[in-house]
Amino acid sequence: MKDGLVKMEYQTGQDGMMYPDIRISENPECDQRVTGRFGRQWKKYMQENHPIRLAELIAQGKINEILAQVDREAERKKEKLIQQMLEKEPMPEREDALDRAAHMEMLIHQAEEIILFRIVYRLR
Repeated sequence: MKDGLVKMEYQTGQDGMMYPDIRISENPECDQRVTGRFGRQWKKYMQENHPIRLAELIAQGKINEILAQVDREAERKKEKLIQQMLEKEPMPEREDALDRAAHMEMLIHQAEEIILFRIVYRLR
């Protein structure tokens, strides 16, 4: 009998059965990672605006790596932007926690809007 077209690797489960070791990408760590908010938004953007490119990335096994990259890049940039914004617009000196929370929420919202247009809504 000839070898099959696809070479499959198997691993033994706790029940003693052999299960195929199926991977979506070359990096198994990316396959296990939960996609974050920015990665999900990027994927939605790609589905709506660039479905052919998204299909190519899925077929090439690169989708999870890119989702993880978008999440990491966006979160890093978000933190950096918030720090820069706090330098320009420091927290109010008042003791009112609501004022301070509202100020921080405003900065976070502004940073996230910038992230969406600079990082998320980009063809990769």
